[in-house]
This record gives sequence, structure tokens and C-alpha cells, in this order.
Amino acid sequence: MGPETSSREPFMKFALSAPTRKEQMEQLRHDRAMAPVLRTAFPIVQHLRIELRFQASGPSVPTSQTHMLYPPARAFFEHLCPYADCDGQFDLEGAVRAALANPTHRAEGVLECHGSRGQDPASRRACLLQLTYEVTATCQQPS
Repeated sequence: MGPETSSREPFMKFALSAPTRKEQMEQLRHDRAMAPVLRTAFPIVQHLRIELRFQASGPSVPTSQTHMLYPPARAFFEHLCPYADCDGQFDLEGAVRAALANPTHRAEGVLECHGSRGQDPASRRACLLQLTYEVTATCQQPS
């Protein structure tokens, strides 16, 4: 080694953790921007109503959410777990497809978050937040 070189050995850092919440949000934004619009993905849909209700065992339970999607909206159905310290997400594409395949144009069910919560990697625990969803599609009548 020359006089200007450090005597320490070179080393490489490896990412040992899952993507950060910010990275997850950026990825979802990108994926949403790349998704087709609803009128292209599902031409018969006039609008989709997606209702989300959460159940948890702890004292703080996220508030319910309702999403209305119209033909110009992106056909993207992934949602981050509402707990800010959780790395999980819910994918409702299967529920949307089930609603469209059902003669009533409705689908409902329960999903569980498989993410983990906590800031410190040593103390992270399973999230297990339950999402009860209801998807209702309003479709054009065949002419």
C-alpha cells in the first residue's frame, strides 16, 4: 500500500433489511403509473367501489377507507398496510377480478397483513392486521 492508502481492508455492505417504507411507496407509485387505465383493463366498468375495514387486536385500529375508481383511474389495486411501521401490503386485484366475474358484480372477503412491524429489526413482530374488503363494480349493460 502506498502512503495515501488507508490501512483498513476494503469491505462491502449488504442490505439486510426489507425495503424502507419510502422505497415501498415509491415502488407503488411507479407501479400505479405503469398500470393501464380502468377503461382499458376493464372496458365494461363504469366505476369500482372498494371498501376497506380493518380489525386489529391492539388499541389503535386504522380507520376505514372507501375508494371510488372511474374509467380514467389506473387499474391498480395494491395498498400499503396503514400502519406506518409495517412493511406489508394488501393486493386486491384478485378481489376486483372476482367481483367482475360474479353476476352480482360484488366480492367480499378478509385478508391478513403478512408484513412485520417495529423500527428495530431485533424487535420486529408480525403485523397480522385484518382487512375486510368489499368490492362492487357498476358495469355497462350490454347493448
